[in-house]
Amino acid sequence: MRNDLDLQTDQLRTGVVTMGERADLMLAGALQGFGEGDLAAAQAAIDGDDEVDRTYGQVQHGVLAAIALHGPVGHDLRMLISLIHVSIHLERMADYAVNVARAAIQVADYPSDPDLSEQVVEMGALTREVGRTAIQAFVREDPDLAAGVPDLDAAVDRFDRGIFQRLVRLGGQDDGRLDWASRMIRVARHLERYGDHGVDIAEQAIFVVTGETVDLNATQE
Repeated sequence: MRNDLDLQTDQLRTGVVTMGERADLMLAGALQGFGEGDLAAAQAAIDGDDEVDRTYGQVQHGVLAAIALHGPVGHDLRMLISLIHVSIHLERMADYAVNVARAAIQVADYPSDPDLSEQVVEMGALTREVGRTAIQAFVREDPDLAAGVPDLDAAVDRFDRGIFQRLVRLGGQDDGRLDWASRMIRVARHLERYGDHGVDIAEQAIFVVTGETVDLNATQE
């Protein structure tokens, strides 16, 4: 029974890693839409969400089955519970990547702003780093690595505030760009929320190892 539980847990953990990799690739494709005008990459990001959703359902059902069959306790139970939470966060991260990709397609016909596009892409690169680091911390069960995720996310938040302020000014100066500016504000907010879910995953990494529920967002205050 012990080996069976280990095997099931490993398979579920692999599913979560797959979700993380897919969400990261989706966000990369969405950002290509902004930085390079590659709308095919943005559309591929949108299309990739179905795979994430399928894996999400498999992880959720697999965890419940493992708990019902094996009655795990201690670290094993914490891991399975965390896999549920992490899969939820990754499913939401993929949704935010889809939102960014859709926005890239929607603003394609607007007058370009290379400087702003560069800012969005740079913010997105930092956001991807938050997500990837959080997943690494969870898979490695590394609380020290997890504890550093909020610092990465703080840089994302600074970009969000800077882009918001810039777009408010641009929208106020040119009524014709107000709709474009409001869409771009939402893009920055989607990236910010993607990063927030990465911080939540880092919290789960700490919970698995220590059994403690921590609020890593508090370290940014």
